[in-house]
Amino acid sequence: MNKVKQFITARRVSLGLILSLAGLMYLSTIIPQGIDATPKQIEVWRLGHAGLSKVVDGVNLHSIYSQPWFAAVILFAALALVVSSYDQLIVARKKLYSADTTSSDEVAAGITEQQLRSVASFHRYIPLGTGSDAQLKFVRNPWGYFGSLLLHIGMTLVITASLYVALTARQAALILVEGEQHDSRQPWHMSGHGLLAKPLTLPGAIRLDRVKLQFDSKQQPVEVRSDISMINASGRVDPLTASINRILRYRGLRIYHAAQFGNAFAVTFTDKSGAIYTETIAAQQPTSPADPGYSDEFGVDWSPHRLSIKYYADADQKTLLSTNPEVVLRFTQGGREIARTALTKGGAGTLGEYQVRLDGVKRWSKLIIVDNSGMPLIFTGFAIIMLGGLLQYLTPPRELIAIRQDGAFTVFWKAAAFKDFYPDERDEVALALQKETAP
Repeated sequence: MNKVKQFITARRVSLGLILSLAGLMYLSTIIPQGIDATPKQIEVWRLGHAGLSKVVDGVNLHSIYSQPWFAAVILFAALALVVSSYDQLIVARKKLYSADTTSSDEVAAGITEQQLRSVASFHRYIPLGTGSDAQLKFVRNPWGYFGSLLLHIGMTLVITASLYVALTARQAALILVEGEQHDSRQPWHMSGHGLLAKPLTLPGAIRLDRVKLQFDSKQQPVEVRSDISMINASGRVDPLTASINRILRYRGLRIYHAAQFGNAFAVTFTDKSGAIYTETIAAQQPTSPADPGYSDEFGVDWSPHRLSIKYYADADQKTLLSTNPEVVLRFTQGGREIARTALTKGGAGTLGEYQVRLDGVKRWSKLIIVDNSGMPLIFTGFAIIMLGGLLQYLTPPRELIAIRQDGAFTVFWKAAAFKDFYPDERDEVALALQKETAP
């Protein structure tokens, strides 16, 4: 048992596990995660990192947080930190009551207990028991002994809560067009859940009522928000508003507005035989009036070609809030363009062998819905880590240790850490004690 404890608390092992977790979290920021990235973003990343695709697919690095091996790494890190926290508690208690004078400075001799208590109290040194009448101990900032313990407890809480999240969290992504409704019987655009959780389901239906955009004078978005309606089984409608950089809470769920939004175009295709096909194609909002926004390239069952669009927010390329966008439809095959045509609202044209018409334009947005009760614990853990760091580095304990010799006490001054930062305090206490013994 001791060998197991020594192994999991070894500095190399503990540090290795923590660095592994940090590394995996970093990877999740540079490898697009399926829950919050578009298929196009993932495809572009894969094309730019073709040599890594087999490794990424082999261990599912596009969905790091829902993998069993990720939960296993967290579990081992949590065990190591729990044992280390217990060890730190023992160390803190030992330091609290120890009267060891190693690395201390003798500051006075021949001091009575009353004189010592008077000087210690004046300089805000708190008396602590040592278990012996022959030894007295006074400490300034005794809570500083527990800084390292709090650091370990905070890290333990963060890691343990992260394990809980990895096992129980549920999340899903949904792309909705204005007026479109989604209920629990329909598939998510993307979803994921922990090993001990079932897939996320909504407590009713969700409808996107309106997407509102606001841009500044430099055509940068200052507000993106989506008005949505949550509809329960009895037909009750709860109007809500989701916006970027703001968390929306509803019946235990957290709803995030992704940075993915734009226009969705209803396009009708008519072939030579008169057969009619309708597609609604969503494309990302352009970043400027002169730059287009793009859709993902996708296949359709009525044509051998793949279809995609790009669009300018304004046909005249003057504003991002125009009601007259220009849409360019493309057929491709094997990455090569076969045909294209440009349309404005209500306009018609020819795309290959098809007659096409742009029937309507609506806005769309992407929402990420999360069911996860462990995040407050993670933030609490970080707060404890910060408190432990403050105690550890800003309030190191300073000790006055008195040893009885021939009826009087010899007094030693000692700093638990950063001794060179407190020579003035040591000298001030020494002078006060010497004045007490002066004739």
